[in-house]
Order: sequence, then C-alpha cells, then structure tokens
Amino acid sequence: MFWADWIREHAATAVSYLQFASIHFQDVKARSYQALELKPGAVVLDLGCGVGHDARELMRLVGARGRVVGADYSQEIIAEARRETKDGSSLPKFVVSEAQHLGFSSNTFDASRADRVLQHLADPRAAFAEMVRVTKLGGTVQIVDRDWGMVAVDADDQAVTRKILDHRCAKIRNGWIGRRVPVLFQDSGLQEVRVEALPITVRDFRVADILLDLTLVAGDAADEGIVSSDEKSAWLLELQERSDAGRFFAAWVMFIVTGKKGE
Repeated sequence: MFWADWIREHAATAVSYLQFASIHFQDVKARSYQALELKPGAVVLDLGCGVGHDARELMRLVGARGRVVGADYSQEIIAEARRETKDGSSLPKFVVSEAQHLGFSSNTFDASRADRVLQHLADPRAAFAEMVRVTKLGGTVQIVDRDWGMVAVDADDQAVTRKILDHRCAKIRNGWIGRRVPVLFQDSGLQEVRVEALPITVRDFRVADILLDLTLVAGDAADEGIVSSDEKSAWLLELQERSDAGRFFAAWVMFIVTGKKGE
C-alpha cells in the first residue's frame, strides 16, 4: 500500500508522523524557506501542507500583508491544520485540493512549493504542471523531496540490508523522485534552476524507524519472501543493539530544487 492510500485509512497516525518529521527536518525546511527568497506581502502556495507547520512559518516570513494557502487532499489532515491554527486575518488559509487539479486561477501565487509530496503522487508531472500554472510569471517554484534509492543504513549483512532498503524504495510510488526533479524543472521550461542536496543523518534507531519505517518494511519484506523471517529478526536486532551501543547510523539525501517561471 502506498502512503497516499495508507493516509486515508490512518489519518490520526499520519498526523503524529508529520508532527514528528517536522522536528527532524528543521534544517532542510529552514534552507528551503531561504531559497524561496520571499518578500513581505508575497502570496504563497504550500502544496501538501500536512498539519500546517510550514504554512505557519511561511506566513511569518511574508508578514501581515502576505498570504499563505496550504492545500492538501486529506480532509482529516486539513481539519487538524485548522485546529492547530488560531483564527486571524494574518494566518494561513487551509483548503482541500487534489494536487493534479488545483482549484486556483493561473498566475495566482508569487511562490509555490511542495515538500515531500511528489514521491507519493500517482502523476507527479501533472501535479508539477499545476504548480507552475498557478505561479505568477517571474514567480518561484520549489520542490523538496527525498530519493529513497539513496538511503543508507549501516549493518553487518549488506545483502539483507540492500534487499530491505530496495523494498522500502519500491513501496514508495515515486521512490526515485529526488534524482528526477531537476529534469522535471528543465522539461517545464523553468529558469534559474538551483539544486541543493542536503544530507540527513540519524544515530538513533528509534528515530530512523519512525522516519524510514524500518521495522514495518523489514516485516513486509519477510512476508513477501524477499528475506527470511530469521534474516529480518537478526537485522532488526542488530540495528537495535547498535543503537543501544551508540553505533547506529542511517542517512539519506534531501533535494531542494528551486526555479523561476519565465516572464
């Protein structure tokens, strides 16, 4: 089951994950905000806004004269974003919208961004085209996403590790989206395209397990016969023992790609 399908059935769990992830991706998020080069009064779209952490921070950057719209396809997630945001004229607006069919006029936003969204979409190219469409001429388009084919976990059994991580990548609808986003910008005719690759490193198995679903995916790989049950158990036990001894290490790459819509 892909994340976009899973979230429909487990909205409460998804909210907890999004809140947890927002803490551990703070450095990447801060850099992505800087790359947008927002000015006071700007109008910004945060596609796939989740529970609204980014939208609220973007609102602080554009100021009282600016406007931020957070869009997400999940009614439950949007409801949570609204609950976490107090009423006020200078706060983000949250709307339910499908990424491939944004309910906004063309040339509406000074900047449009999507953070870890394209990896989950059935048609990321169509969603990206919509982002470009609703962005003003001369405006900024930004994608922040990871490449699940670039996840590294240190473990003694390299073959089992690779099988499980490859299986994790395969469970993401667009597991290689990170490496494909720059060409997506190029094909869309965006200009002044900047690509940044930022590493995420984790030294705690518990944190990595939440962010990478290691236990869940290892179990799924065993159920599908990709690894044996004994291999799965030994792998997870080793990772926990490494963590207890201060020797656990996992890492992956986050890509921030930013470009301008030609005037």
